Amino acid sequence: MIKIRKKQLFQVLKILFPLLLLILAVVEILKSVRGVDLNLLQQEISQLQIWEVALFFIVALCAVSPMFLYDTTIVKLLGIKITPKRLVKQSFIVNTFSNIIGFGGLVGLMLRSYFYTKYDVEKQGLLKTIASVTLFYLTGISLLAWIIPIGYRNFPLLHNTKWLMLAVLAVILYLPIFIFLYILQNKRKSGSHLKLQIAGRLVLVSALEWAAVFIVIWYLTHLLNIPVPLSSLIPIFIIASCAGIVSMIPGGMGSFDLVFLWGMQSFGILDEKVLVLLILYRLGYFIFPFLLAAVLFIKEYWDKWNRSWNNLPNIFFQRVSHISLTVLIFISGIILLLSAAVPGVLYRLKIAEEFLSQPIMQVSHQLTVAAGFILLGLCRGIEYKVKRAYYLSILVLSLAAIFSVLKGIDYEETIFMLFVALLLFMSKKRFYRESYVMTWGKAFFDIAVVLFITAMYIIIGYLNLPTSKLSIPSKLRPFIITDYHDLFYSAFIGVIIAGVILVLGYFVRKPKLIASEPSTNQEEKIKDHLAKYEGTVLSHLIFLHDKYVFWNKNETVLFSYQTYADKIIVLGDPVGKREDLPSSIEEFLETADRFGYRLVFYEVSNKVIPHLHEYGFDFFKLGEEAFVDLDNFTLTGKKMKGKRVIKNKFERENYLIEIMDPPFSSELLHEIKEVSDKWLHGRSEKGFSLGFFDEHYLNQSKVIILRGEKGIVGFASIMPMYDDGNTASVDLMRFVPGAPSGTMDFIFISLFGWAKETGYHTFNLGMAPLSNVGQSKFSFLSERMAAQLFLHGHFLYHFKGLRNFKEKYADTWKPKYLAYRKKSSLTFTMAQVTLLISKKRD
Repeated sequence: MIKIRKKQLFQVLKILFPLLLLILAVVEILKSVRGVDLNLLQQEISQLQIWEVALFFIVALCAVSPMFLYDTTIVKLLGIKITPKRLVKQSFIVNTFSNIIGFGGLVGLMLRSYFYTKYDVEKQGLLKTIASVTLFYLTGISLLAWIIPIGYRNFPLLHNTKWLMLAVLAVILYLPIFIFLYILQNKRKSGSHLKLQIAGRLVLVSALEWAAVFIVIWYLTHLLNIPVPLSSLIPIFIIASCAGIVSMIPGGMGSFDLVFLWGMQSFGILDEKVLVLLILYRLGYFIFPFLLAAVLFIKEYWDKWNRSWNNLPNIFFQRVSHISLTVLIFISGIILLLSAAVPGVLYRLKIAEEFLSQPIMQVSHQLTVAAGFILLGLCRGIEYKVKRAYYLSILVLSLAAIFSVLKGIDYEETIFMLFVALLLFMSKKRFYRESYVMTWGKAFFDIAVVLFITAMYIIIGYLNLPTSKLSIPSKLRPFIITDYHDLFYSAFIGVIIAGVILVLGYFVRKPKLIASEPSTNQEEKIKDHLAKYEGTVLSHLIFLHDKYVFWNKNETVLFSYQTYADKIIVLGDPVGKREDLPSSIEEFLETADRFGYRLVFYEVSNKVIPHLHEYGFDFFKLGEEAFVDLDNFTLTGKKMKGKRVIKNKFERENYLIEIMDPPFSSELLHEIKEVSDKWLHGRSEKGFSLGFFDEHYLNQSKVIILRGEKGIVGFASIMPMYDDGNTASVDLMRFVPGAPSGTMDFIFISLFGWAKETGYHTFNLGMAPLSNVGQSKFSFLSERMAAQLFLHGHFLYHFKGLRNFKEKYADTWKPKYLAYRKKSSLTFTMAQVTLLISKKRD
């Protein structure tokens, strides 16, 4: 118990003692520099050229490099195979962290263990090797410290502060004691961990490390024109270093600085120059390398963590940072617009007036308004990662920075614009899209923002009119421009300039649109593809030619689609080689994404849902598709009694069924067109997922005709399924008003009979929309709302009646889904699909 308490007390004292010494050192430094002339200090700093400071930082960074040899030794001893680039990177991180944090080499031990454990090294051996090498850190300064008793025993610094000699002697004794213990350990243990040759090499490495630190100090004396001879600088540096080591403060922070300051004072060097030297020394050799190493370590750890989480942290960070960048562009536009309504700082305006003419300041003011509106216009392009918007935004931000200076030396605004431009420049790789498509909601928001800003100018201008009964509160008057002429004029000219630039930019370099291939000139190619890979229940609708087609790069998978707003709506399952389906979906997604579109799959089956789910799609059940088993279809039995009655009735009344093969005569097409027009009764044709009357389309397959005594009563187009003659279906079914009751049933019964005789096994009756959707109390709210629409929505569509009709014949039902991106609004997506289907046909 006593041992544990002693150990805990030692740990506390180990932290408190250096902390106490640091506080004392800071107090002494403050006492020493109490008489420092701040103006003189500022003058010393201002005399430095930027290139000189930059060169110093490079020299200080190079001074860290001798410490890389410690890690070279550790790697050789452990037999670790590592690339030189990685070794330098890890060594830089370890040693710069050890320099500034210290803790007796504990930080270096922990970091080296973190880096080297991945190389399958025995842990105990690794820790022993690292600990052994760490003990050599002070051997170099211990060796160099012998210079003091040999040549500088009467040095003024030691004479003025006698206890410093004790610090020097303590450091000197470190090397002989260490060598004695090292040799003693070697005699006791035959298997010495470090050979004498390696030990000697490590002592030289340590001496080189401390010599490099001295070179940094010596370089700074030349940079700052400090007149101190080398013979005096060497002992000052060594004594200050010994004081820093004895204090046990990481990096000798405070203790080294205090002793070094005393030493320079003894030679009559100005305190201001010494303080600048010490500040630059700390920044160049400690802070700057540490910050650089911290960035490298964070990246190293981040990459490792990112890999363990399958790249998810990177994706999250990129999204958050891009959102932040978009917000900054938006804020930049707002700042420019607000600043144009706020007067500049008076003394800055006077300075600007001395160098610039009034017209230049006025034009800059108007161009600032224009730049603000342009940035708001480009903000959406930045959000969508459009390359064109990226280049334009950098240009506008750069020009806005210039305008901010010219209109009244608004340097804060200029710095902010340049900062945002720099962030944007560093994010170049994120911008890959050729264009984007504006969504309804975002278009409304953008218009509202522009109108609000314009209205702000108009309202402020109106309130300052001499005839206005209302006025701006006196407290706000100092913060806004009260010249209504200037406000109206700036707002008007700014909006005009912004509008002209945006319009010209659009026409000079129009946004690229997705390369849509029409199906019109690809009929034979599509038919060969459908014959080779088999189609779907919706494949035949391609020949309506109201859709585009997309082929994967190998042309083994075919998508049929149409665009609406920012959506590419794909009809049905993709058709093609099953093995290529996942990669083809990804290819289409990337193509659509590059041009700012989002994919939507309409009426897809269960077969493709697993693939779509992998690519972030959500699903909404559209309804169920009815199928008749023709092999077991019969009109016999009690259940089919009503159908037999209908069939006998039509046959008795001399109605004839004809199956017509294409091509059809113009007379026949004219007759069925009349039937179609009467059936439509002035309503517009629908399309996309529904067939419409088109002579070319009808000539692609057979047509069933129902004739009565007065001519054609009804017709239906037979739709092939492209599945080796297994399934038949019907598309266009239309009949004249006043047709006999049961006409639809009679046509279907006739079709079933013909299909069965022809060798088909299944008949597709089409989909019953919103059938069996949202029946469970656990269904999604959107699906339950759709179910109510199904039950009570006869005023929109006879959903329930359609289900009831098809149920008379259907043997099986298969669900159909809408697949949409999880970020998309289901309401908007459904509205867009509905509008596409209802779109007026030419």
